Amino acid sequence: MTSEERSGIMNGIWLCQNHAKLIDDDETSFPASLLREWKETSEGIAFVEAKGFAVTRARPFADLEKKAPGLISEMREDLRKESLVRQFAILPNNRVRFSGSERQFVYFEEAHSYLRSILTIMIHTGAIYDVTTSAVPRYNFREEFVRFLIGDE
Repeated sequence: MTSEERSGIMNGIWLCQNHAKLIDDDETSFPASLLREWKETSEGIAFVEAKGFAVTRARPFADLEKKAPGLISEMREDLRKESLVRQFAILPNNRVRFSGSERQFVYFEEAHSYLRSILTIMIHTGAIYDVTTSAVPRYNFREEFVRFLIGDE
């Protein structure tokens, strides 16, 4: 590319200063073909959204089921019984009692291996979000995840 082509608008891609430097300094991990693909995808999404449509990322919820089948099964069963409840609390074991101000499910750490790690993964995949306000960890289900769990997808 010439210097003019390199600095031209057609070669531009919007990035923050940190990521622009990271990408510019590592041509092996970020080849021009990948950057062009990113730009094309981004422009396509912007075009569709400008037409009034919403574009959302696909969520790998089925992968969560592979990582924590027991927990996902319990959540699915709870939501099928009480389809309007969206909050749950985490307690260390079933000997601890807790009552919140609204209806919620309770899951016990002793019943699910690596529960805290699974919850972190669930947050990262957009399945749940943290709503803790006290010593008791609490989370809400996202509607997209609820639809996956109760079979409306």
